Amino acid sequence: MSVVYSPIDGSALCDVPDAGRAEVDRALSRAQAAQEEWAQLNPTRRGRLLCDVGRLMESRAQEFVECETGNLGAPVEVTRASVLRAASTFTYFGGMADKVLGTVIPTGSEFHTYTRREPYGIVVAIVPWNAPIIFATKKMAPALAMGNVCILKPAQETPLSALLLQNVFDECGVPPGVAQVLTGGRETGAALTSDDRVGLIVFTGHDKTGIAIAKAAAERLIPVALELGGKSAQLLFADADLDRALKGISHGIFENCGQACIAGSRLIVEEPIYADVVDRLAQRTTALKVGDPRLAGTDVGPQATATQRDKTVRMIDQAVADGARIVAQADLPADSALSDGYYVRPTVLADAVHSTQIVQEEVFGPVLTVSSFGTEEEAVLAANGTEYGLAAGLWTSDSARVHRIAARLVAGTVWVNTYKNISDLVPFGGVGRSGYGREGGTSAVELYTRVKSVWVSQVS
Repeated sequence: MSVVYSPIDGSALCDVPDAGRAEVDRALSRAQAAQEEWAQLNPTRRGRLLCDVGRLMESRAQEFVECETGNLGAPVEVTRASVLRAASTFTYFGGMADKVLGTVIPTGSEFHTYTRREPYGIVVAIVPWNAPIIFATKKMAPALAMGNVCILKPAQETPLSALLLQNVFDECGVPPGVAQVLTGGRETGAALTSDDRVGLIVFTGHDKTGIAIAKAAAERLIPVALELGGKSAQLLFADADLDRALKGISHGIFENCGQACIAGSRLIVEEPIYADVVDRLAQRTTALKVGDPRLAGTDVGPQATATQRDKTVRMIDQAVADGARIVAQADLPADSALSDGYYVRPTVLADAVHSTQIVQEEVFGPVLTVSSFGTEEEAVLAANGTEYGLAAGLWTSDSARVHRIAARLVAGTVWVNTYKNISDLVPFGGVGRSGYGREGGTSAVELYTRVKSVWVSQVS
């Protein structure tokens, strides 16, 4: 058993079982038994079931919000948006279930040649602790819509909304074995990813764990999709709308306490406006209210785990030792009831050297570094100057520059004059150390199905 803690005040919430190899084996056997019937179910019926899941999630939204806020520590406004988006993910992919089409290929009159898109069978989905319900649904919904069965392993620290989702599956009548949630830690994940019955592994999390999963899958030639870390740059040009940009930049790093792989953690500013931008960011940051995420008006809640809180503090201290300058920090909550919570001061750092840890490595906390550039070429080189390539932001009013720079940024997603917009309709994923594979939109069809070619002779 593992204890699940509240990041809000450090209290124990509940105990959750850790699935060992025997439990993993039983879950895989249940999935295997359910696989063929689910794949052969009329796709329209399959889609309606998933839409039912989305509707029930929406009707129980407050229950999910309270669960997610208590376990994750994100402000209620953030978790409410996450829950509603998660519910709509099932509706979107439920509608796609009967629209997965093959093609007819003109190979000549003697053959009728066509392709079929078929499910992999058992999909194992492993998700991180920073956005539990979002990651659970963005993997399970398309996997199930395409006719796969799915076993979800949520993070050991934040499993509660996934367990609530399992309850929704059962209440909606999703057949046993089709959608399973299996709680546990590293041993559970290793048992799932090393089993020959698994057809596809989809993982979001730390790059080192992703590499280990890819190696294990490669030994059995099992396909893998990896969404890993990020160290996303935001480029701010002097011709940008600064009020709009600074609002988006602050949101891009401090929402959910900086716990997002797409967090815009590196701000690179054109030299003429650098000092002004630093001053205005300092004012914004010191005004942030850090506190109980269940209360209205809280801007930043705690980090999700004590381990992550301690890591963030260490990296800030190391950045200062490496020569960075703290230009702003928000205050920690004064409420003594929160003294054991996992709170970190949202921080803005200037003058960090490009080669230092704080610029090169993912913090996964509310920490923004700010540096300057002189030319467009310098800006692009700085943005592309890490091993990661998940996302990037660009703030400018020059339309020609928009397309010129967007084409050069090494990132799976580029946001222009906005930041952190995500939609089920749009492909999402990274390059480099940020992983490979694309989720969302029609890319999900390509990820969760494989192509079979069929040649039929028409010669009698």
